[in-house]
Amino acid sequence: MKYFQLEEALKLLEEFSRIESPSREKKYTDRFVDRLEIEFYNLGMNVKRIKQQDVGDFLECSIGEGKKKILLLGHIDTVFPSGTFSKRPFRVKDGMAFGPGVLDMKGGIVVLLYTLKEVIDDLPDGVKLVAFLNSDEEIGSIYSKDYIMDLSKEAVACLSFEPAKPGTLTVERKGIFSFEMFVKGIPAHSGVNYEKGKSAIEEISRKICTLYDEVRDLEKGISVNVGYVQGGDKINIVAEEARAQVEVRYFQREHEREIKEKIEKITATSFVEGTSTNIVILSERPPLIANEGCRKLFEIAKEEAQKLGREIIGRKTGGGGDASFAAVWGIPVLDGLGPEGEDSHTDAEFVLVDSLPFKVALAARIILRIAEGGF
Repeated sequence: MKYFQLEEALKLLEEFSRIESPSREKKYTDRFVDRLEIEFYNLGMNVKRIKQQDVGDFLECSIGEGKKKILLLGHIDTVFPSGTFSKRPFRVKDGMAFGPGVLDMKGGIVVLLYTLKEVIDDLPDGVKLVAFLNSDEEIGSIYSKDYIMDLSKEAVACLSFEPAKPGTLTVERKGIFSFEMFVKGIPAHSGVNYEKGKSAIEEISRKICTLYDEVRDLEKGISVNVGYVQGGDKINIVAEEARAQVEVRYFQREHEREIKEKIEKITATSFVEGTSTNIVILSERPPLIANEGCRKLFEIAKEEAQKLGREIIGRKTGGGGDASFAAVWGIPVLDGLGPEGEDSHTDAEFVLVDSLPFKVALAARIILRIAEGGF
């Protein structure tokens, strides 16, 4: 490679990890957007900053002219709150780089930047590269999904720089439907007027159990997770209110309607007479399903990896990602071009250091294969 230097890349990764960018803390995330604007501008790209009110701003960076558009995706936000870096600073040990967001996905942005540096000079006429980075991916891309779908509509291919398990690229992802249930009951003294009370907690508990029993189907790849429950006020009061946040994940688009119909039926049913339930949709993300174009794109990646002395396999994952929005149009999509590592979203999150040069070289080769008409 012409430009990649591992020591320099690790310094950049450390800097990016230090500039914290929590999804819901705009003032911090925008500082990282400021920093990335400089990086993309220095690459000679046209940089468009898309202002946001509730989350960090988005970046749309492009170079080249022509109808052959290749979309490159990444996200600026991380799951870790501000102050995490001071408690768990960046470090490198035994070939692994640790730190908040190093894998998901500060490392992916490092790979993306070096990949662009490697390919820009060799980009054929008629090819346009567009890199789009949002700041709300970790909360469902609720503000950015329309931008992604609009940019991908006319693209010939989409590459996402999310991280990957060692030796893999991501070829399929689960769709996600998440919602919040709000249950209203009738409060009463739990001793004096127990019979008058209608417990919102009892009602939501029954609904939760029914969701697990009737919606979850592991043989079909449908999972249910109730990740947050809150209700009641005092131990001697029949609970007037309760709420729960629920996430359902699935691989097949045809399961989406079935899932939503079951949820609607369960929420409309009052297991405790006198209670009522409303739901609010939090986010929706379609599944990434590999079509013929996706499979062909993966074969190109596999060939190029072999030329670099590595073997890779295609992996299905239950994790959601923005590449799923691009895949809605049926264009070829390949995910997992960020660094390899493990334990994202945890204190143990790490990047395999030797995967950084490999992923830069691989992504650059894939882009040039697409650009030169080998796809």
